[in-house]
Amino acid sequence: MKPSSLHDRGFTLLEVMIASAIGVIVLTTGLVVGTQMQKRALFEEQTMTAQVTGRAVKEMITLDVSRAGTGMGNTPISFNTNDERSAITVWSKPDLKTGIGTTLGADTNFEPPPTGFPASDALQLYWGDTNGMITLTTCPSLSRVREEDATTGVTFCTRPNPSTALVDTTNPTLAVLASGGNKKACPVLVDSVQAANAKLVIKAATAQFPRSDLCANKDLWTKASGDIENWVALRLSGAAYRVNWKGGIPTLEYRAPNQTAWSVLSRDVEQLTVREGVVNLTAGGNNKLDWYPGDNTLNPSAPHPAISECTLARYTSDACKTDDRGPDGSALPAPGTYADPKAEVIRRLRQRVRELEVTLVIRTRRINRDADMTGTDEEGQAKDGYTRRRYTFRVAARNMAVGLTRAPAPVTP
Repeated sequence: MKPSSLHDRGFTLLEVMIASAIGVIVLTTGLVVGTQMQKRALFEEQTMTAQVTGRAVKEMITLDVSRAGTGMGNTPISFNTNDERSAITVWSKPDLKTGIGTTLGADTNFEPPPTGFPASDALQLYWGDTNGMITLTTCPSLSRVREEDATTGVTFCTRPNPSTALVDTTNPTLAVLASGGNKKACPVLVDSVQAANAKLVIKAATAQFPRSDLCANKDLWTKASGDIENWVALRLSGAAYRVNWKGGIPTLEYRAPNQTAWSVLSRDVEQLTVREGVVNLTAGGNNKLDWYPGDNTLNPSAPHPAISECTLARYTSDACKTDDRGPDGSALPAPGTYADPKAEVIRRLRQRVRELEVTLVIRTRRINRDADMTGTDEEGQAKDGYTRRRYTFRVAARNMAVGLTRAPAPVTP
């Protein structure tokens, strides 16, 4: 028998084992690389989603801030006897579970961030919708725009043939009455518009607006000597923003005026912070903006806190100092002569807000467990596997340069 040639031989067991081992190594390497690429693609997609979310939220807040105060400027809005609001209000890291110190109210569905995560500010805005705006005028035989009617209750006189677009035909409409002069704005619940009689009818019974003593006083609607009045009625619109950690996921929420329910805007916004730019009208201020919170250029030893944290003591120490002049240039009484000095200090500052600086921290929804978990990330937080992006932008409050009201008479404590 001839010995068999090499071409007639099969693989030896050793060769098969080596080839199998090499194949397993190649397949394993491919799977690992593929898995890593898939994970990276997933987190890159999440990062892009966070960036898109940041831009979308930025555009929405920018639009709302830019139209805050439409039709009323920064005139205080008297919702109730002890509830006076500004067209732009910022609360620094409030406890919205109790709602103390805010006009947003208590909410058991709200949860603050867990320990180790940053708290957020809350922002509330108001503006008038000019669609369907009605111009008021002095009632016949009266020196004011408001009158009492035995049949219809409280009514306001309008120019002939007022627009009926202001009113929702199915529900009373929340509107605001604002003057171009030095009087405060008043929310009203409009029941109907009588175009033939040129009257605006206010809803009666317990839900009636105005609810404040000021707005219910007939003297508010009477033109005083020297006053420039141009009363208008506009549908009251606005927005409130907060970050809610209910369920352990940060959620940016939105609420419209006179509503109790909050709507979800985004589940990617981890933190919302707002700084307020206050025009400095004091001697040497040169009409520049002082940022609250921020450094005090006129007195570096007394940095500005958030406006909502200003007090009479901080006013005295120059940390919350404003000029003490009214719109006509006359001197205003010292805040300490008012019944609520803190509220007066805050009111004067909020009337001089001209710009907001908003910062959004957007994070991915999932944790990258393969990421480096040591040290801190670019936001200064301990690395936890989330990818974060920061957006900081400034928005001019273009409607807030008008409507500065004169201070009311001081009330000695």
